[in-house]
Amino acid sequence: MSDDKLKHIETLFSEGKTAEALELLEAFLETEPHNLRALNDLGAIRQSQGDGAGAEQAFLRALEVDPDRTDTRGNLVLALCVQEKWEEAKEQLNKLLAVNQNDSRLWALLARVEKSLGNLRGAVEYLDRCLLIDPDQPDLKETRDKMAREAEKSPAVSPSSSKKPVVLMCCQKGLDHFAMQLCDELEKTAVIKRTVGNNMGEFHWPIRSASTVWLEWGSDMAIEVTNHPQLLDGKRVIVRIHSYEVLNGMAAKINYGRVNDVIFVSNYMRQLFERRFPNRFPEATRVHVIHNGIALDKFPFEPGGNGRRIAFVGKMDAKKDPMLMVHAFQFLLHRHPDVELHVAGAPDDNRYYIAMPDFLAKNKLGASTNFYGHVKDVPKWLADKDYILCTSPFESQGVGLLEAMHRGLKPLIYNFPGAEFLYPRNWLWNNLDELEALMLNGPTPEECRDFVAEHYSMTRQAANFMKVLTTEETIVEAPPAVVTEE
Repeated sequence: MSDDKLKHIETLFSEGKTAEALELLEAFLETEPHNLRALNDLGAIRQSQGDGAGAEQAFLRALEVDPDRTDTRGNLVLALCVQEKWEEAKEQLNKLLAVNQNDSRLWALLARVEKSLGNLRGAVEYLDRCLLIDPDQPDLKETRDKMAREAEKSPAVSPSSSKKPVVLMCCQKGLDHFAMQLCDELEKTAVIKRTVGNNMGEFHWPIRSASTVWLEWGSDMAIEVTNHPQLLDGKRVIVRIHSYEVLNGMAAKINYGRVNDVIFVSNYMRQLFERRFPNRFPEATRVHVIHNGIALDKFPFEPGGNGRRIAFVGKMDAKKDPMLMVHAFQFLLHRHPDVELHVAGAPDDNRYYIAMPDFLAKNKLGASTNFYGHVKDVPKWLADKDYILCTSPFESQGVGLLEAMHRGLKPLIYNFPGAEFLYPRNWLWNNLDELEALMLNGPTPEECRDFVAEHYSMTRQAANFMKVLTTEETIVEAPPAVVTEE
């Protein structure tokens, strides 16, 4: 029914009956305010009316529904350009280019934006990239050559960005979630260029034209780039290491002689690396610990109350130990019949597809357990939950736990190796008896929210990253200063 209504509205718009289409569309959005297609249609109609601000708001609302829609973000760029909001347009274009380096039209549009910002040298650089992808554009080449002659007479850097450090963030596709959130925060104080890809060749051209390079994860890309004979000559290089690169040994294959700064996401990961691979860092290399940050505004405080609804979020694979999850829940249910288990995520291994339903059936847990599969809007899903359960045998930090805690859920965190560097020790459990005690006498939702805001806000972590870029400090986070009662 919704599709039929929208198709009728789109037909009216295509026939030039814009006012009638807009009236029907606005009425439609009153009942379905999060309909992605309708929001995109609203943006298109506003754009056709010359209402750039109205189009911008519609496309922003659409991106709140689905941040990964590149067509919507492209429409937003055009709406921003119409309003001459060049800095905002540049930010959105960089997000598009992060996931599609081979679209010559995006590079050409970014060149237009840079020219409008007064940065002719940057515009020429992006036109070169456009022509590299699609060289059969004689008119564009003529424009590029003319602009290059003008650039020789212009300042080297545009006034709007002259005081900001410029950083190229490089990340392999599929590993960019943490980096993108940090980039968004860093863009308030730095110029962040983003390159995300799987083909190693995709990183070479951006790196050659950069002065400061941030290699996200100590993965195959970081190994190849740091061992390339000339690619990093004369460049400032930052490598950020999480956990899997230390566990599988990949981080040891990086050539740290080409690296200025190494950032670990936890103290324990730094210690584990140095135990497994001693004496890998040259004396000149600075080593920092900067935790992943939490976008606090995306997980607003909304405690569920005094219920016993236990949430579990994440892929059910060996990293999260879902069998311990159901064993722990069975233990709690036996003592507290009012507890419920709510799981966002799905088994990621055939063994768990078989073993978990079998365990639930044998222990008659079906009535108290709820499995939702993949949940897109996790903050909304968490709103009526009371606890967040972690049964992971190992985590580098547990970003999902922190997000839930800031939402107001009380933690039930297994004391995995290094957890004491991240959380108050009396918020952790070592055995099932301690799990029960923590459920009954753990921290309040307000204490959880305040702890996350103080120690793990994205603003704090971005500020520490900026210190790496702009000062001589070594940023090592101390464990949370919490007194544990014995």
